[in-house]
Amino acid sequence: MSMEVNYPAPLRLLELAAHSLLSNEASVLLVLEQLTVNLFPPLLTAAFAKGHRKALKALVQAWPFPFLRLGSLIVQWPNQDSLQAVVNGLEAFSAHRACPRKSELRMLDFTLDSEQVHSKGASEALAKFPFWLPSAVKAEMPQATARPKPAENTKKGPKQPWEAVEIHIDLFLRGPFKLDKFLSSLLTKVEQSHGALHLCCRKLHIEEMPFHSLLGILKTLKLDFIQELEVFDWFDWFWALSDPNLSATQLGRIFNLRSLKLIYYNWAFSSWGERPSSYFLSQLTRLGHLQKLHLSYSYLSGNLHYVLSSLWVPLHSLEICYCRLLDTDITYLSQSPHTTCLKKLDLSGNNLSYMIPRPLGTLLREVSGTLQHLDLNHCRLKDAHLSALLPSLCCCSHLSSLSLSDNPISSACLLSLLEHTMGLMELKQVLYPIPVDCCMYLHGLSWGPVNKDKLCQLQAEIQKQLQAMQRADMQWSPPLPLLMQLVQFE
Repeated sequence: MSMEVNYPAPLRLLELAAHSLLSNEASVLLVLEQLTVNLFPPLLTAAFAKGHRKALKALVQAWPFPFLRLGSLIVQWPNQDSLQAVVNGLEAFSAHRACPRKSELRMLDFTLDSEQVHSKGASEALAKFPFWLPSAVKAEMPQATARPKPAENTKKGPKQPWEAVEIHIDLFLRGPFKLDKFLSSLLTKVEQSHGALHLCCRKLHIEEMPFHSLLGILKTLKLDFIQELEVFDWFDWFWALSDPNLSATQLGRIFNLRSLKLIYYNWAFSSWGERPSSYFLSQLTRLGHLQKLHLSYSYLSGNLHYVLSSLWVPLHSLEICYCRLLDTDITYLSQSPHTTCLKKLDLSGNNLSYMIPRPLGTLLREVSGTLQHLDLNHCRLKDAHLSALLPSLCCCSHLSSLSLSDNPISSACLLSLLEHTMGLMELKQVLYPIPVDCCMYLHGLSWGPVNKDKLCQLQAEIQKQLQAMQRADMQWSPPLPLLMQLVQFE
């Protein structure tokens, strides 16, 4: 009798069969080799849900498919014991084992896709596994460097003892740090496998991590697999990252990196080639696939060219926030090759008030052919600055989002901005600041109580003009917390 496994009825029968088998866990271990492959997925799901540790371990060791993705199971049943049982099943994968493996497993995946990240159980799973960082977007490897992977439907012969199994997991490492039981066990299994298990982390977030704790983890990871790296608040780690004697932490070895975020990095520029920045910058030259660079809360005044000139490939996204940029930095950026590809530009937190119309206007004209997202929050822009910037801004025909929060601009100037940007047909979202006639500003930030009556009048006028110009597709809104208050106020 043939059965189509994609129909509900057969799937239900398989689930019932799985639960029936697991009612006597010892019997599963005895008949595992005789089971049809269609029974393995429902059997693993039932074992994971009920915490049948022996069955889980045996299922992993005999898994008949190249791929095993556990993200959805972790979200539904965030159980430490079940995860530990899966890790224990990796004991069979060792380069030193003499006999061939029974499993066809080539990739064990603990990451989530975008739907799973926003599902109901994701927050509970994150609370139980604080080291675990779900990925909102699973980016593809750069085509030029992507390693060939077996297709999921490809039939292959028995695996040889030396063939490595990739373990995919995205990590959030934050101090004060104590190794989670599951993560500690996983790292141990990888180390003891002698190369038979590869720990592959696509996205790595490091925050206030003691270097000695971090070093052991980095030595276990396949550095060339990392595509997104975020580092917050730990200067000692940056020194180690830039030390040529510590090869395990050299940034240049993460050569498939697509996105780099550095927060609070203590840049050190000098004519004497002072480290860490000199060696760190030399490592940047090796990142031939970097597309996104985010720098925040770092003193870069007059030195942005050192960073950008170290990158050989034009960036698609550049965020330089609260870095005390000077007009010379903006001038260099406007003349750099990066302007030919930039889709996102964020200069928030820098005083741009004296850079208008030039060099900021020049920069916007240079990126106008590709720019889609522009953030100029808290840049001390006033009415005169925004008005002078309008001609350059209106050249950005592909702009889809514009953010101007925390700039002391009047309601009249915002309505003028609305009128001038109506012709930007791809512009869909505008985040506007609380106008100066609706609240006070102190040091470039809105301060004190907000006149909600005036703000509601402005929002109503904006909506009226959008409807009159048949631009219902364009959304104008104040900062989100205040928008929620306005909705309640109305």
